[in-house]
Amino acid sequence: MINSAELAPDYYLTNFCTLVEFVVARYQALLSEEEYQFYQCFQLLGVDSQKLYVRLLSRKGVSSSAGALFRQSKLKYVEIEDPPTAVKELQAVGLLQCNPRVPRRELLPLFTKSELLSASASPVPKTLKRTDLEDILLGQAEDIERGNDSLWVGEIILAVKFACCFETFKLLFFGNLNQDLTDFVLRDLGLYRYESYSLDHQNLPFHNREQIDQYLDYYRCFEQVEVALAAGPDEILALAERMPSGIQGDATLRRRLDRLRLKLARQLERLDHLETADQLYQKCEHPPARERRARIAVKRGNTSKGLSICRQILDSPFDESERIFAESFGYRIAKREECTQEWPKPERYCPPTKTITLPQGPQRVELQVASHLQSAEAGICYYVENCLVNGALGLYVWDILFAPVPGAFFNPFQVAPGDFRTPDFLPSRRIQFEQRLAELDQDLLKGRVWRNFREKKGIANPLVAWDLLTEELLALALERIPPDHWRTLFQHVLSDINHNRCGLPDLILFPSTGGYELVEVKGPGDRLQQNQQRWLAFFAAQQVPHRVIYVEWQQP
Repeated sequence: MINSAELAPDYYLTNFCTLVEFVVARYQALLSEEEYQFYQCFQLLGVDSQKLYVRLLSRKGVSSSAGALFRQSKLKYVEIEDPPTAVKELQAVGLLQCNPRVPRRELLPLFTKSELLSASASPVPKTLKRTDLEDILLGQAEDIERGNDSLWVGEIILAVKFACCFETFKLLFFGNLNQDLTDFVLRDLGLYRYESYSLDHQNLPFHNREQIDQYLDYYRCFEQVEVALAAGPDEILALAERMPSGIQGDATLRRRLDRLRLKLARQLERLDHLETADQLYQKCEHPPARERRARIAVKRGNTSKGLSICRQILDSPFDESERIFAESFGYRIAKREECTQEWPKPERYCPPTKTITLPQGPQRVELQVASHLQSAEAGICYYVENCLVNGALGLYVWDILFAPVPGAFFNPFQVAPGDFRTPDFLPSRRIQFEQRLAELDQDLLKGRVWRNFREKKGIANPLVAWDLLTEELLALALERIPPDHWRTLFQHVLSDINHNRCGLPDLILFPSTGGYELVEVKGPGDRLQQNQQRWLAFFAAQQVPHRVIYVEWQQP
């Protein structure tokens, strides 16, 4: 691991150039004329000018109608030898605009409150709120512009141009606009390590310009969602109308659009705009859209429609969670309408339980129970929650996780394949997973797990929590848990990886007599969640040892 002192002074320029060259090499034919012009203009610059532009592009300036604003006098970068000359060169190629014509209100945030106080044509209290101070200065606009103490005297304001083009480059590189050049720095500092996987042209996520434009439109809508949610139904519906329609075959964009529509529809539902919420839910393919529609139908008095939606879910459930909802909700509504013969009561598994009384202490309740089990039952107990089964699976199928499946990897900073949390993840690798699990025995499991544990230590894997998966825990688990149990646990996680990675028991107990037991802990007032109940029912069906311990605090 390296530290920040070892980063080259121009590390940010190197990273920027890596990103834009990567994009041009793969997507030049899909770039707009303006985006390619942005790239060409940057290539014409001297090194100092390139450094300054990347610095400004990476900083958060004052937003304005002309672009992000900066004061030239405040730019201090030791690695840039001649900033004024760099500014002139950037202005000449159009990447910077000097002293743009923007409303005066957009310029005031560039200055400190102290500077604003000094610029006032008449004395104002120092305790005055900044917003009120700005209003006073705007009222004195002519005095500020002509006065000797003007804010603008000798000040050059810079507006960064073509920033929207760089947004497109980031989208094409990362596949999203949540990541940025910071990822390069975290990698170079050794804070994140990524697997080396193939980045072939056939794995690219973008194939045409319409697709790129729809992603950019999606992110513009995403930026406005909180404002719309706070503003009310009209603004929510207006934003929903502005959202792109999606691209046939692009499941990633579809999921993102669905998440945004679900958020908008849920707020409409809360505001009691049930009909419009239902219409928006109908445009969503992913859960919980059908669940919300069933609830809305029942709330509006249309029980038959609510039950019909539940039957649709049961005929073709998106996942296990949606199926369980339809069983439970449909039964409750049918029972209320006195038609229980048409809707069987869902079976509910009751796991073995034990209640213990402990003195309330500073440790989290799971660790207190682990200590109790070690002393009371003469075993070794670890707090594992989701890290053990997921971690062992991630180590055992490491090469399959990072296999060059089309569309899975398209930039060097991916913790997981692009389709990892989607229904497409298992089908795209089904043959490899089935073969790997079919050949699982104790020796092969140990061999693969230990080899990857040592060779891949610290490399990001979506299933492996390196800080929790210790060598001692892994050694005991591989020795005590039978291969057949590992196989069935792995199969269950992979069957719905988005949901089944969670909900596993808090503890694993290794009794002194041998074997193992998975233990879910519930503190006072806590109860089993749906995903935990699903796992416990699965354990019972597969004869995996388990129980639930409820904790009561000892009375003082």
